[in-house]
Amino acid sequence: METHVPSKRTRLSYIFVTVIKCQEARGQVCSLNNYPTFRSIKRSFAQIGSKLLLQVKIMKRDDGSVSTSRKNSESKMLYLLAFFSAVSLTVIYFFMAHSDFLPFFSSLSRPVVAGVSLLASGLALRHYWESLESALSRIWLCFTIGMAFWFLSELGWAFQTLILNMPNPYPSIANVYRLVGYGALFLSIFVYLGLFRNVISGKIVAISAAVTLPTSAGIIPSILLLARGKMSTMNFATFFVTIAYPLFDLLLFAQAMFGLLVFTITGLKGRVKGAWLLLNAGILMNVFGDLLLSYTNLSGIYYQGHPLELFFHAGYIFFALAFYAHTKEL
Repeated sequence: METHVPSKRTRLSYIFVTVIKCQEARGQVCSLNNYPTFRSIKRSFAQIGSKLLLQVKIMKRDDGSVSTSRKNSESKMLYLLAFFSAVSLTVIYFFMAHSDFLPFFSSLSRPVVAGVSLLASGLALRHYWESLESALSRIWLCFTIGMAFWFLSELGWAFQTLILNMPNPYPSIANVYRLVGYGALFLSIFVYLGLFRNVISGKIVAISAAVTLPTSAGIIPSILLLARGKMSTMNFATFFVTIAYPLFDLLLFAQAMFGLLVFTITGLKGRVKGAWLLLNAGILMNVFGDLLLSYTNLSGIYYQGHPLELFFHAGYIFFALAFYAHTKEL
C-alpha cells in the first residue's frame, strides 16, 4: 500500500495553523489583558511553539535544505543588492536631474521595481499556498493581487508617458489600478491580523493610535486646505485621487502597525518581526511619497523624474524584502 507523504509546505502550513489554533483556544478561555494569566499562556504557548519549531528543524534536515550559514549568506547578498539598488536610484535621480534622460528612466524604472515586489509576493504565495480554505493561502493571494494591481498602475503610467507621450497622466487608469490594489492589501492584512485577534490588547491599540493619529493630524488637514484653494480649477476625479492616496496610505499604515506590535510586544515576540518591520517601512515610504505627490500636483510643480519618486522606489524595495523575510522567518 502506497503511503502519501505530505509536502514540506503542507507540513509548515499545518504547523503554523496549529500554533494559531492553540493560541486562539487559550485566548477564549481567559482574557489576555489579565497579565498573570497572559504570562501563564505565554509559557504554555512557548512550550508548544518550541516543540513545533523543533519539528520544523527536523523536517528541514530531512528534506535536505540548505545550511543556516548558506541561508544567511543568501540573505546578506539580497539585502546588499537592495541597498545598492536604492543608492544607485538616488544617484541617478539627483545627478541627472532635469536631464532629457531622467523622464525616460523614471517611466521605465517604476514598473521594473514594482515588478520585483510582485515577483517576491508571488514567490511567497507559492511558498505558502495550499488551497483557498487555508488562511495563509488567502493572505498571500491578496498580497499578490495588491502588488499585481500596483504593478499594472506603474505599467499603465509608463505606457501613457512613453508611448502616448503624456507628460503627467494624472488622474488616469493607472490611478484606478493603484486604488484597487489598496483594497487587496487592506484585506490581506485584515485576514492576517484576524488570526491573532485575541492578542490585540488595549495597549496595542493605544500605541498604534499614538503613532498614527499625530501623523494623520499633520497630513490630512494640510492636503485638504491646499485642495480647497484649487477646487475651482480641479475636477472631482483629481480631487478624489489627491485625497485618497495619502488617506489610504495612513489607514494601511495604521493597520500594519497592529501587525508589527503583535510580533514585538506580545507572546509572539520575535516571530516574523523583521518582515512586519520591513512592511511598515514600505508603507511609510508610500505615505511620504503620496503626500509629496499630492502636494506637487496641486501646486503644479510635479514633473516626470521628480525626486519624490524615490519614496515609491524605496517602498517597493521594502515590500519585496518583507515578503522574502517572511518566508525565511516562517
